[in-house]
Amino acid sequence: MDKRLPLAMLLSLAVWFIWLEFFGPPPSQPDTQGPGTTIASPADGGASAADEPAVTTPPTDVEGRVAASEEEELTIVLEAPASPAGTPEDLGPRGLWQATFSNRGGVLKELRTGHYVDVLGLTAEQRADPEHWPLLVQSVPTGDPNFAGATGSLLLSSDVSSRHLETLPFGEELWEMQLLGTQAEPLGVEFRLAPGSGVELVKRFELSSDSKSGWEFDLTLSVTNLGGLRSGPAQFVLTPGAVVPAALDDTFYQEPRAIAAGPAGETDPDYDSVEFSDSGDAFGGLDAKAPLAFVGTHNKYFAILLRGRDAESAASLQGAKYRRLAEAGSGEWQYVFGEALLQLSVPAEGQTRSWSYRVYAGPKDPDIMVADNESLAMVTDGDLNWFSGIGKLLLGVLRGLEKVTGNFGWAIILMTLCIRALLFPLNRRSQTSMARYQTKMKRVQPKIDAIKKKFANDRGELNKAQQKLMQEEGIFPPLGGCLPIFIQMPIFFGLFSALRTSFDLRQAPFIGYIQDLSRPDALIPFDTPIDVFFLPTLNAFNLLPIVMVVMWVLQQATMPKPADEQAARMQRMMMFMPVMMGIFLYNYAAGLSLYMITQSTMGIFEQKVIKKLWPVDDTEAEKKDKKGCGPLSGMMEKAAERQKQQMALVEAQRAAQSKQKKKRK
Repeated sequence: MDKRLPLAMLLSLAVWFIWLEFFGPPPSQPDTQGPGTTIASPADGGASAADEPAVTTPPTDVEGRVAASEEEELTIVLEAPASPAGTPEDLGPRGLWQATFSNRGGVLKELRTGHYVDVLGLTAEQRADPEHWPLLVQSVPTGDPNFAGATGSLLLSSDVSSRHLETLPFGEELWEMQLLGTQAEPLGVEFRLAPGSGVELVKRFELSSDSKSGWEFDLTLSVTNLGGLRSGPAQFVLTPGAVVPAALDDTFYQEPRAIAAGPAGETDPDYDSVEFSDSGDAFGGLDAKAPLAFVGTHNKYFAILLRGRDAESAASLQGAKYRRLAEAGSGEWQYVFGEALLQLSVPAEGQTRSWSYRVYAGPKDPDIMVADNESLAMVTDGDLNWFSGIGKLLLGVLRGLEKVTGNFGWAIILMTLCIRALLFPLNRRSQTSMARYQTKMKRVQPKIDAIKKKFANDRGELNKAQQKLMQEEGIFPPLGGCLPIFIQMPIFFGLFSALRTSFDLRQAPFIGYIQDLSRPDALIPFDTPIDVFFLPTLNAFNLLPIVMVVMWVLQQATMPKPADEQAARMQRMMMFMPVMMGIFLYNYAAGLSLYMITQSTMGIFEQKVIKKLWPVDDTEAEKKDKKGCGPLSGMMEKAAERQKQQMALVEAQRAAQSKQKKKRK
C-alpha cells in the first residue's frame, strides 16, 4: 500500500495538470457583444482610450427632466452598525468600506473593504490607509459601448420593454446624487433621475441596519409615474458588481467569476458559475431558475452578491446573465460579472412602486456569508468543486485545531498526524497483506523462473502457466490494501481544493518567512518573473516544494524492495514522479507542501522506527490469504475461480473438437 499510495496520488495529479496544461480551455477572445454593439477584438489590440465610446451630453430642454448639471464624485467611509440582537459573537469584525460614487450613471465606481490588507508587512498606519484595503469592485476604462467610458457597479440599464423610458442610456445620464447621513457619519447615497420620459427613478444605497453578518447594504429601487405613461411591466438590467478584480495572480483558480443561483426560497437551489476565461463569448445567460436566490460576482477571497430582501423583490429577479470585458488596450478578456434581469413595473399615474434588495459585499468566509442567508454557501461550496463535502469537513477540523494551536500551519501538521493515526490500523493490515504476498512470491519465484525458461518463446502459454501456478499456490494481489488509498485520496484532493480557496488561510502565517499558507512560500522573491520552457512561471525561489520532492524521494528509498519484476520496475519509475509533481505544484499553496512533507516524514518514521520496533508479520497464513484481506480480495478470488472454470470449459471444448476431427479422418 505504501508504494501504491504515492503512485496513485502522483499519477492522478499528473493526469490532471497535463490535461489543464495541454487540453484546457484556450485563452478567451472578445467577440460580438450583441445586436448592434461590438467590442474591438484583442487580436487587433483591443480598444484604446481614444476609441472609448463618447459620453453624450444630456439634453437640458426636455420637459419634466430632472438631472444633475455636471459630473461629480463622492468618496465616503462606511462602517456597519452594531450587531443586532441574536447575532453570533464569533463572526469576526463587522463591515468597513471606503466607497466612491459617481453621478454619471448613478454608480458605485470603487469599493474597498477594511479590516483586511492587500499585502503583508504593513505598519499600523499603513493598515489604516484605505489604499491598502483590498478592492471589491473597481471602475476600468473599456471599449464596451454599454458603459459610458468606464464600468460602474449598481448600474441600472434599460431592456427592450423599458427602452421607451430613456432619453439617453441610463448609464450616460447625470443622476442627482445626495449623501445619506452626514460626512462624519455617512449612511449611504441616493441617486435620482427624471429623464423627461414621464418617469422618475430612484436608487437608494445604504448600510443595512439589521444585517447579522455586518457585511451587507440595502438597495432600494423606486419607479414613479409622473404622468403620460401607461402602467405595466418593464424589465431592467441591474449590475451588482462591475468589475471585481482578481484577488491574486493564481493559475490554480480562475478569477473573477460570475454566479447566479435559484430558485429563491428553496433549501438547495441550483447555481451556474462562469469564469472570466471559460470561452470566447462576450456575454451569455446564467442557467439558474427564477426567481433567483442571488446573482453577482466573486473572486478568490471576496464577493459582491445581490438578492431580494422580501418575497416581492425576490420575485422580480427573473434571470441573470454574464458579461465579459477587456480593459481598453489590454488585448484579452480580464473580467466577468453577473447581471440581474429585473422584472419591475411602471405604476399608475401619480403613484410610486419600490423594490428592496440586499447586497453582500465582503469576505468569502462561510460563517459570515450564511449568517443572513444560507443560500450564499453555494459560492464557497462551488469553489471546492467535487470535494465540497470532504473540503468543508477538513476546513472545520483545521479551524478547531487552529483554536488549539493558534496557528494554521501547526493545525495542518496536527491534522496530518491525526489522519495518519486514524488510518494506521488499515495501513498496518495492508502492509501485512503485502508482506505476506511478497513472502509467497519469493517462495514460488524459482517455479516462475522455470516457467519463463520453459515458455520463453510462447507468450500465451507463459501467461497460462503463470496464472495456473498462482491459482494453485493461492497467490492473489492484496487488493484489500487499496482501502487506505481510497480513503486518503479524497482527503488529499479535498485539502487541495480547500487550500486553493479558503478565506481562513488567506495571509495565515506559519513560522519564519512563511507568512501566507495560501500562497507559495517565496523564500527569495524575483524582481522579474522567469519563464523556462514548459515549467511554471518562476516568481520566486520556493523552498517547500523542493523539500517536498526530497521527502517523497527519501520515502520511496525506504520502501521494501518488491519481489516481482513488474513491481520493482514500477518502484523505479516512482523515483521520477516526485520531480514532475514538484514542478506542477511549485507555485501552489505552502499549506499543501506542508501537508505532503508531514505525510512523507511520517512514512519514513514508520519505515525506519515503527517497523523495527514492531516488525510486520510476513509469515504465510494460508487460510487468511485464501480469503484475502478485504472485499476486493474476495472478489478477486471469485473472479479467479470463474476464470479457472472458464479455462476448464475451453479445454473440454478443445478436446471434444479434437475427437470429432479424429472421427472424421
